[in-house]
Amino acid sequence: MQKEIVVGGFTKEQREKELEKIKLKYDKKGYRFLDYIDKGALKSVAVFDVDEESLRKEKARNLLIAAGFFLLIAAILFVKSS
Repeated sequence: MQKEIVVGGFTKEQREKELEKIKLKYDKKGYRFLDYIDKGALKSVAVFDVDEESLRKEKARNLLIAAGFFLLIAAILFVKSS
């Protein structure tokens, strides 16, 4: 499965630096870099190939973090109201 990630930057040099950072970050997550499409500021994208299992794990982790955050807020509100 392919995933497009926006590469921010107003100049070409900024976008190239950001692309290198993105490549390193997502390479550690198991993504494989395929292509870079330069469409100008805030429209450029890096295309990565990723297996669906990695995406599922990433989504599950994000859901767990969000659930923990809401539980923490609920606990704080409960303690303050008592």
